[in-house]
Amino acid sequence: MSVPSFDYIAYFDEAGDPGIRRVVPVDPSGGTEWFVLGCVVIKASREKEPIDFIKRARMIIKSRQRPDIHYKNLKAWQRVKVCQEAAKENARFFCLASNKISMRGYKNPAAAATSLHPNNFFYNYCIRILLERVTEWVERRSLIDFGEPRKVKLVFSERGGHSYRHVKTYTEVLRIQEEKGRLFQSARAPKFEVLDANLIEVIRHDQNAGLQMADIVASAFYHAANARASNWDIEPAKALKPRMAYDRTIVANTGLTLLPWRTWKSPLTNDQKKIFSFYGHKL
Repeated sequence: MSVPSFDYIAYFDEAGDPGIRRVVPVDPSGGTEWFVLGCVVIKASREKEPIDFIKRARMIIKSRQRPDIHYKNLKAWQRVKVCQEAAKENARFFCLASNKISMRGYKNPAAAATSLHPNNFFYNYCIRILLERVTEWVERRSLIDFGEPRKVKLVFSERGGHSYRHVKTYTEVLRIQEEKGRLFQSARAPKFEVLDANLIEVIRHDQNAGLQMADIVASAFYHAANARASNWDIEPAKALKPRMAYDRTIVANTGLTLLPWRTWKSPLTNDQKKIFSFYGHKL
């Protein structure tokens, strides 16, 4: 089967874990309080630019021991510098941050059936929410660039435990449901005209510069939201603002989406709210 043509690439990476059976700090041990997905979108014609960015960023932070950048291994000052440099790139950044305390122990058999993998339904749901925003942007941007919707290739960072085959199938199931008018939570849906199930790829993080950029986005917001941690810092995430996606100048719920939806009832601490308030969320 020939690979469909595409004009945009969306790189996805994550920070934290999607486990919701037990959640710290409610439970003494279990999944992280936060699960964060980050996405970087570029034009396919700029595919080599993330490589130049990684090389340049490594020089700025004086990282000479390895050829890639992994955010969690950086010092505080390096994280700010890397994010400041990322904000100069020809790219758009998206992030979904879920505080999982309200999801602790949650089960949804219908959602699990739709995701086709009972252990991945929450992860797939988060992917769907982020895809809604990413594909909306790609559709708008491609109308400007080409006068018509163009395809986006989805590239995921390889992680143990996730069934990316089911992510591919899940997107196809959503498309069929949307066509038949049976899509769950249909008020906002992915723009399937710019998606193709054959344009999904999984690559190791250290082998792709675009994924390393997505790691920077996901991790910066993870550490900005995770205020209970000793290395809490919102400055790197704030530095990404010039390239965060927005709708009518508003980043909230486009470039940065917060779950659960009823944010005014969110159990967030004042410190946890700071990065979301900075980007326009009303908490």
